[in-house]
Amino acid sequence: MQQIRIRGAREHNLKNLSIDIPRDQLVVVTGLSGSGKSTLAFDTVFAEGQRKYMESLSAYARQFLDQLKKPDVDEIEGIPPTIAIEQRSASSNPRSTVATTTEIYDYLRVLFARAGTPHCWECGREIQAQQPSQIVDAVMKYPAGTKVMVLSPLVRGQKGEHKDIFGAIHKQGFVRARVDGEILELQNPASAPALKKTFTHNIEAIVDRIVLKPEIRSRLADSIETALKLSQGLVIIAVGTSANPLVQSTTPDLKTTRKNYIEADPETLRTSKKGVFAGGDIVTGGATVILAMGAGRKAAKGIGEYLNSGQW
Repeated sequence: MQQIRIRGAREHNLKNLSIDIPRDQLVVVTGLSGSGKSTLAFDTVFAEGQRKYMESLSAYARQFLDQLKKPDVDEIEGIPPTIAIEQRSASSNPRSTVATTTEIYDYLRVLFARAGTPHCWECGREIQAQQPSQIVDAVMKYPAGTKVMVLSPLVRGQKGEHKDIFGAIHKQGFVRARVDGEILELQNPASAPALKKTFTHNIEAIVDRIVLKPEIRSRLADSIETALKLSQGLVIIAVGTSANPLVQSTTPDLKTTRKNYIEADPETLRTSKKGVFAGGDIVTGGATVILAMGAGRKAAKGIGEYLNSGQW
């Protein structure tokens, strides 16, 4: 059904009102004080939507919820479960929205984080994470005899001398590192190169150098696990003399651009956008939004600001 069909509404000061309200649209109800705007929105549409929702629950669940009386109306059809927000402010936070006030926002964050498929906001491609075993499989697809180098990226395009990084590499037992594309020996911390702190640098610890063959798979897996642990989820596989290394990650990324993303969870999706909401009552049913606004310039201006904000 494309409409909320109301017939014979007589609640409070409504005089046997019959009206069809389109669904999946923003609907504004305006009029003089006492004309029945809030009665239609709250005491009729919202009350009936809530009552029908309560009827779908078990008798055990209903005993813990406040029951709404059936509105004085002959018939209402096509109404989904509804929520209502009154005009008075329930929070002093100027960034409150319909979702945060009704607490639906918390459930949406969990839903999108756990059941959603993330995509890049720039190109639209799906963002995927890989398991270490998948990285090993990708490397083992190269022909036998291929020389590969397993690197753990510790500094990626950052300025500084990074003396502490070289000390940490040596402390972990690694004797080689690749600094800005050049392989260097790190027999002791004193042999670390002096980097210019005003330049950006890339530093990768060389975890292992391997010639691929079937029996090397276990060693390769251990080296990749070590590299991933050291760099918190990222490993670089330098294949032979190729100038394009294989970059793999156990964190969400794009295989085409190797751009990394923070893994989606309810906390990382917690954000607030400052929006504009005009004074008035709002009732939502499905994707239908009903605004019960006062008459005059203030109401007209409020509706205009709300629509132009794009928050609805």
